[in-house]
Amino acid sequence: MDAKASMETEVSSCRRLNFDKVDQITNDEVSTPPVLNVIKDINKIHTLIPFELIPKMGMEFESEEDAYNFYLAYAKEVDFGIKRSSFHKDSNGKLMDRVFCCSAEGKREKDKRDLNVRAPRPETRFNCSAKMKVNSRQTGKFRICQLIIEHNHYLSSPNKSHLHRSHRKINYVHAAEIDMAYRVGIAPKISHELMALQVGGRENLGFIPEDYRNYLRSKRTIQMEVGDTGGVLEYLQKMQLEDPNFFYAIQVDQDALITNIFWTDGLMRADYASFGDVVCFDTTYRKNNEGRPFALFVGVNNHKQIAIFGAALLYDETASTFEWLFDTFARAMSGKKPNTILTDQDAAMAKGLISTWPETRHRLCIWHIFQNAAIHLSHVFESFKQFANDFSKCVYDFDEEEDFISEWNTMLKKYGLEDNDWLKRMFEIKEKWALVYGRETFCADMTTIQRSESMNSVIKRYVTYKNKFHEFFNHFERLVDDRRYKELQADFRAYMSTPVLPFDVDVLKQAASVYTPEVIRFHVVARSLNSLGFYARIL
Repeated sequence: MDAKASMETEVSSCRRLNFDKVDQITNDEVSTPPVLNVIKDINKIHTLIPFELIPKMGMEFESEEDAYNFYLAYAKEVDFGIKRSSFHKDSNGKLMDRVFCCSAEGKREKDKRDLNVRAPRPETRFNCSAKMKVNSRQTGKFRICQLIIEHNHYLSSPNKSHLHRSHRKINYVHAAEIDMAYRVGIAPKISHELMALQVGGRENLGFIPEDYRNYLRSKRTIQMEVGDTGGVLEYLQKMQLEDPNFFYAIQVDQDALITNIFWTDGLMRADYASFGDVVCFDTTYRKNNEGRPFALFVGVNNHKQIAIFGAALLYDETASTFEWLFDTFARAMSGKKPNTILTDQDAAMAKGLISTWPETRHRLCIWHIFQNAAIHLSHVFESFKQFANDFSKCVYDFDEEEDFISEWNTMLKKYGLEDNDWLKRMFEIKEKWALVYGRETFCADMTTIQRSESMNSVIKRYVTYKNKFHEFFNHFERLVDDRRYKELQADFRAYMSTPVLPFDVDVLKQAASVYTPEVIRFHVVARSLNSLGFYARIL
C-alpha cells in the first residue's frame, strides 16, 4: 500500500469534501484549509438526505426560531455546526432579518497576548462562507433571501456531529432525569452512561458529559444566589408547608447569622412518642463543607432498626449549645424527655444534660467507647491480640461490682497500663459505661445496635463534606426515606409471615402473636433456649 492509499484509509472515517490539489502553501495559508471544489460534493451529500430538509431560495418560515431550527436540522444531516450571526430590527424593535452561518465562519482576531500564552486554544474558524439569511420585510414571514451551501473545511462524520455545540442541548426531559439522579446520589458519569444506553448510544443523546456537569454547576449557582441563610429558611419553610407537624428551630447570633439549626418531621415525632424511652445522641458526623457538627437523635423501633427522632446542624460543641439543643428537642416532643440517653464521652455534652435533663439517666454508648479505645490505646491493640477480648470482658461480662473491679485491675497489670491517663478517666466514670452498673437501666439494646451499625457509616453513603447547606438537606432526606422504606419492608414481613418456633409451646406462640419477628428471633427464642439449657443441666 503506497503512502497516498495509506492516507486515504486513515481519514476514511471522516466525511470529507474533495480538495483541489495545491502545489504550494504559503505561511499565511498554513492555518486556513485550502480552497475546496465543493459544489459537486455538497450536491452529492444532498442526494443522501431528505429533499424537504434541504434549504432553497424563497422558502418561508413563520418565525425566526422556525428558520433556525430548520437550518439546524439541515446542518445535522450535512454534519456541520451553526450559529446565529448578524440581524436588523426596525424602529419598534421587531426583528427584520437574521443570518445563520456555519460555526467555522469568520476568523479569530489576533490576540495581543499570543506571545505570553503557553497553550493557545486550537483554531476552529476558517472563514467559511456557508450561511442562510432570512428576511421578513416583504410578507411578514421569514423568507430565505440568501443561501450559500459551500464550505471550505472538513465536515464531521455522522457519528461525530453530536459533538458540535449547536447540536448539543439538554431538554426538559433530560433535565428532569438529571435532577432525579442528583437527588438520589447517582454520580454524573454513571447517570450519563445510563441515559446514553437508553437511547442507543452517546451520539443519540443530544449532549455530552461536559454539558451534564455544566447543567449541575449552573443549577448550584442559582441555588447559591439565595445564600446559605436564605436557602436553609426556604427549605425549612417548604417542609413545614408539606408537613404541618414539621418542627424547626433556629438560633442566631448577635449579627443575625445562623448558628444552630434543629428540625424534626411528623413521623419522627410519632416515632419518638412510641420508641423515645431510650435515645442515642451523637455529634461525630461532620459531613458538610463548613465542617459543622451534625447531630442526630436516634433510637430503636419495634423491628430493632435505627429510628431517627431529630437532627441538628451546630455551630460548635459548647455547653450552651447543647443546653439550647436539648431544651429545643424536648419542646418539639411536647415536653417528653427520654428515660435514658447514650452519648459520646464529651464534658460539654454531659454538662448540658445535667442542666436540662437532670432526671434522664446518662450512659455512654459502648460503640463510642470502643472507637475511643482504638484511638487512645492503638499501640496496645496492635501489640496484644488478647487485649480486645479482655477489655470487652470488663465492659460486658460481670454481674457483680467486685468482680468487675478485680478484672479491671488485673487487665491493667497484665498490659502495664496502670498509669494510662485515658483508662484512669474511664474508670472514674465507670458507672456510665460498664454494664455491671447498668443492668437495671433499660437501654433498648442500643449498645449492641450501635456496634453493629453506626449511623456514621450510614451517613457517609449519602452526604460528603463537599455538600453545601442546601445540598446537605436534600441528601439527608434521602437517608430518612431509605430508613423508612426498610421499616416498611419489615412491617410487610411481620404482617405477611410468622416466625418458625423451635418448640410448639403456648408461651412462644403467645409471644409470636405480640412481638415482631426480629424481637422473637433475638430475644424470646434465644432466651427460651438458654432457659431450657439451664434446666437441662440442673436435671
